[in-house]
Amino acid sequence: MRSPVREDYGWLVVEEVGSTQTLAEHCLREDLPHGAVLAHHQSAGKGRFGRVWISQRGDSLTMSLIFRDYADHPRPYLVGMAVAIAAAGSLHCQLRWPNDLVIGDRKLGGILTELFRDQAGRTVPVVGVGVNLNLTAFPDEIADRATSLALAHGKTYEAKEVAKGILARLERLPEPESWNDLAPIWALFDHTPGKHYRLASGEEAVALGIGSDGQLLCSVDGESRSVLAAEALFG
Repeated sequence: MRSPVREDYGWLVVEEVGSTQTLAEHCLREDLPHGAVLAHHQSAGKGRFGRVWISQRGDSLTMSLIFRDYADHPRPYLVGMAVAIAAAGSLHCQLRWPNDLVIGDRKLGGILTELFRDQAGRTVPVVGVGVNLNLTAFPDEIADRATSLALAHGKTYEAKEVAKGILARLERLPEPESWNDLAPIWALFDHTPGKHYRLASGEEAVALGIGSDGQLLCSVDGESRSVLAAEALFG
């Protein structure tokens, strides 16, 4: 798979930003020579379903990857799922559909895929990556379901080195043209079946697996469903 960082589009590393996704969108819209945006401190980062992801310097990896080579991709969510696979392989963790990085039943980080337009009007996937690196304590409301690489492995991690490791893994993946291209590799890290999700309807579902197009296959009161969006329930 083609990396967003290459000779003509390199790294942009900033001390502080509201959101790396917002900064990445600006870089794309203005065609600035950056393929990856990394912030040491993020004060208003984006999570799925409108959540905020805040990270302090040294605690987390917060970056956004601009996938210009995959503009107008017919299945852009596969680009994000490929990044999730690369992260799981690099970080030695598991995956929970569609974007959670987990160690056991605790969340280590997540992937957010958004679509923004470039100067030519093309729709470009921009993938945000957030990983808890060196945190050793969490707010009470998530303390029972969150973890970090430091807690899991007893080491200290540097954000850009972790980021480079993820991109190195990404380049070893096949082109994400269909779910079949990624499914065998995702399966090595999959921690989805049996997990509980809340559907857009408000119903609670139990995951059965992942379908032929990368969608969630789940059960609601014994009835099978196939959905493209759902919220993972932790705890």
